[in-house]
Amino acid sequence: MEIVDLSPTSLCTTRLGFGCANLTRLASRRGRLALLESAFEQGIRHFDVARIYGLGTAERDLGVFARGRRDQLIVTTKFGMQPSRLSGRFARLQSPARKLIARYPALRERVKGRYEAVHRRHYDVAGARASLQASLRELRTDYVDILFVHDPAPEDAIDLPELCAFLEDARRAGTVRAWGVAGEVRPCLALKRSLPAAAVLQVRDDLLSPMRQMLDGQRPLVTFGVLSEALRWVLAQASGSRERWWEAVGVDCADPDTAASLLLEDALEVNAGGVVLFSSIRPERVRRAAEVAARVATGCEGGPLAAFREMSAKQLALTS
Repeated sequence: MEIVDLSPTSLCTTRLGFGCANLTRLASRRGRLALLESAFEQGIRHFDVARIYGLGTAERDLGVFARGRRDQLIVTTKFGMQPSRLSGRFARLQSPARKLIARYPALRERVKGRYEAVHRRHYDVAGARASLQASLRELRTDYVDILFVHDPAPEDAIDLPELCAFLEDARRAGTVRAWGVAGEVRPCLALKRSLPAAAVLQVRDDLLSPMRQMLDGQRPLVTFGVLSEALRWVLAQASGSRERWWEAVGVDCADPDTAASLLLEDALEVNAGGVVLFSSIRPERVRRAAEVAARVATGCEGGPLAAFREMSAKQLALTS
C-alpha cells in the first residue's frame, strides 16, 4: 500500500483509508472486528470514525481492533454531531435492529428516521472537549491522529477563534496530532479559509461532483463518498444501455465490481498525494479496493478510465 505524507502535518498514512461509518451494519462484533482485520491485512493503516457512528459503537470496536497495533495505525475521529442522552438506549437495540432490517428491508427508512432523531449538533469548546475525552476512552488510546470538526453547516454557530485555540492546545498537549474539518465541500471550504494552513480538509468527492475544481491546491486532503451516489448513478445508466457503454468504455460498466473499481481509480488519481476513504462490509470488496490502489500506485491504471470518464460526462450532460 502506497504511503503519503500529509504535509504540512507530521503525519504519514496510506493512500487508501477505511471508513467506519457503515461498520455497524454488521450485527455482530465478531463480524465487525473481522472486517477491520481484513482491511489491515490488505495494507490499510488509515481508519476513519466519528463519535456518532453507531452511536459510539464504531469507536468502541475500532479501539478493540487497535489494541496491540496502535502505533501502526492512523486513527481519525470527529466531534460536533453528538449522540443524545437517548442514544444509549438505541445503541443497545442496534444489533437486533440490524437483523430485523435484514429480514424486512422496508423498515430501513423508518429506523433511519429514529436514528437521526437521537443526535444533536454542537461545535462549542465544552462539547469538543467532552467529545474528545469520550473518543479517547472508547478508542482505548491517549491520542487521536486527526480530530475533525464534523459536517458543519452554514447556519451552525461556531466560535472559531475559541475552537481553534482549544484544538491547538490539544495538539500541543499531544492528545491530537493534527486537526481539521470534515463534511460537504462548500461549507468545509468556507471554514477552511479561516483555519491554519495545516488544518486537514476531508470532503465528499466523486466522479459526478461539480465542485472538484474548487478543491484545486487544497492540501492536505482526504476524500470520502466516492462510491455512494456515483456508483448507483453509473449502474443505473449503464444497465439501461449496456452495449453502448461496453462499446464506449471496453468493459461492462453495469457490473458493480467493475464500476466501483473505475470510480475508485478515478478518485485516487484526482486526489493524488492525498487519502481516499473506502467503505464496505464485505472483505472481498476491501481486497479489490486495495488491488485498485496498488495498480494506481504503480502507474498501471491505464486502460478504460479515460473512456469511462468521457462516457460518464456525456451521459451526465444528457440527463442533467
